[in-house]
Amino acid sequence: MLGEFWGILVAKDRPGKPKRLLEAALISCHQWPTFPTNSMPHENTSDETKLAWASQYCHDRGLRKTQARDALLKLLVESEAPVNWRTLSETPVLKELCDPSTVYRLLVKLEQIGLVRRITVREQPPFFTIGVPGEHNDYVVCTECSSIRSLHFECPGSRLSKQIEERLGFRGLHHEFAFYGICRECQQASSKAAV
Repeated sequence: MLGEFWGILVAKDRPGKPKRLLEAALISCHQWPTFPTNSMPHENTSDETKLAWASQYCHDRGLRKTQARDALLKLLVESEAPVNWRTLSETPVLKELCDPSTVYRLLVKLEQIGLVRRITVREQPPFFTIGVPGEHNDYVVCTECSSIRSLHFECPGSRLSKQIEERLGFRGLHHEFAFYGICRECQQASSKAAV
């Protein structure tokens, strides 16, 4: 199926020289792989187990094991919310192991194999979060400072996902909600500036 899809995309462009848009379409096909349920961690799994799973996931997809990759995975697994790639590249452990462009290339590779999701906020550099199956992430994004926070509330989409699985037979469903508004800190800063 994916090969047919790629063939159609290439056929509409010059053979052997697909445009970046077509490459992006192919990458987006890889963003949400179907995970074998017997090997995936679950929502209450420890960070160490998630890290071991992520490392094995990379290995199974032929991604070379490096200290930088492992350090990046550890940072992503341990983060409470999506992280800006610049922030990741400035952490002491990654700063010691590689340069910022390598961090970005690693994030893109992890995104291509479906392990990491990119979140774009306005005109800011992208944020990244690890996509562990069985975990659900919803976010609230400040439209002033572009901060992203994970929501730890019961998600109304979970009930809808179950209905879609039962009624339409879909499997491997995923969704993310993002709410946008002005955070408390920006509101306070705005009110102080107005005085």
